[in-house]
Amino acid sequence: MNDGVRFEIDRERRLAVLTLDRPEAGNAVNTAAMESLAAGLAQAKQDPDVRAVILTGAGNRVFVSGGDLKEFHAELKTEAEVYAKMSQMRRVLETLVRFPKPVIAAVNGAARGGGGEVASACHFRVAAETATIGFIQVKLGISPGWGGGALLARIVGRQQALRMILSGDVLDAQAAERIGLFDRVVPAADVLEAAKEFAGTMTANAPQAVQSLLQLMNEGETLPLAEAMERESRLVAALWGSPQHEQAVEAFLNRKGRKE
Repeated sequence: MNDGVRFEIDRERRLAVLTLDRPEAGNAVNTAAMESLAAGLAQAKQDPDVRAVILTGAGNRVFVSGGDLKEFHAELKTEAEVYAKMSQMRRVLETLVRFPKPVIAAVNGAARGGGGEVASACHFRVAAETATIGFIQVKLGISPGWGGGALLARIVGRQQALRMILSGDVLDAQAAERIGLFDRVVPAADVLEAAKEFAGTMTANAPQAVQSLLQLMNEGETLPLAEAMERESRLVAALWGSPQHEQAVEAFLNRKGRKE
């Protein structure tokens, strides 16, 4: 992978790591990075050895600083052009939200504007204790443009999201963890390793079950409660005869028999 995004696979841990690598631009997202992120996610989706994805930024100061304003303001002159460009990155975020394997943001530094949107699109967020996050678009006289505002509200609730988006306030890692935006806060030097360990709690489980549950939880958000519950019953019925379940039950019964 090139064009500002590094793609690596840790086969031992069954992980793909996507790193936005534009430190000279504060890891800002330009058109080339959008395309590379989309290509990297497609590659991770297709690789059967990859059971989870980690998304992070290069260095220890910035996760993602948002969109590349230098490029965008030079090229985007009309409302239609702005909408088309914002929609391109919105589709990347939609891919993250609906990704069939767990996606963990390793928030290694400042997440600003669009960086907050990218973090919110991931399923989980492991952050450095020095990380900060803010939806600062309102201070620039604009709104979130990649759909991240709607995602933020789903994570932290309407009131917290409304306060962040309308004020543009920046939260430190501890404050973000208190409202549930960050799942775990760790020493800055440990953030990538901690994200890999966090992913390991899921990659150790049967991929068919993990991926089916992830899909079920995503789809269940928009379903009536009774239908969402009924789908759980259908899913367990479909997974019941899987080799992973049969092996796990056999191991459990054997352990229980030895204790008795």
